[in-house]
Amino acid sequence: MHTRCVTGLLLCGFLAASGAVLAADPPPAGQCFVAAMKAGDADAVAACYVEDGIIWFPGGPMAQGRPAIRDGFAHYFSEHEIKDASLSQMGESASDDTRTAWGTYAITAVHKATQTASVETGRYVDLQKLVDGKWLYVVDHPSGDPAPVADDATP
Repeated sequence: MHTRCVTGLLLCGFLAASGAVLAADPPPAGQCFVAAMKAGDADAVAACYVEDGIIWFPGGPMAQGRPAIRDGFAHYFSEHEIKDASLSQMGESASDDTRTAWGTYAITAVHKATQTASVETGRYVDLQKLVDGKWLYVVDHPSGDPAPVADDATP
C-alpha cells in the first residue's frame, strides 16, 4: 500500500512538473465582461479591468481606472436595458501573463426612455493581464461599426 501511494505521488509530481496536469486556464476577461453587461452591472463590468485599466468607449471618451470605467457603464445602464451581449473572438496572441484578443461584438439594448430597441455592433482589440489568477483588461478598445456607405451610382 505504501509503495502505491509513493508511486502515485511521484507520478502526480512528474505530470505536474512536465505540464501534463494543468490547472484550468482562467476564463478570458471577455467572459467577465459579457456576464456583467448582460446583468447591467457597472461594478461588475469595472471589476473586469485592472485598477488603472483603460477603455475607449465607442464614439465616446477614454476612461481610465475602475471608477471612471464604472461611471461610464453606470451612465450607459441608466439609459439602456441590456437584452443581450456577445463577443465573437477572431484571434488571440498569448504569452505568459499577457493576452491580446480581437474580434467583433454585439449588444442588444432597449433605450429606457423611448423603449426603442437597438443592436450595437462593432469590433474590438484588447490587452489582458493575468492578475491574481484572473484575466483582466489592461486596455480595451472597442469601436462601433462604421455607417454604411451610401450607394451612389454617379461616376
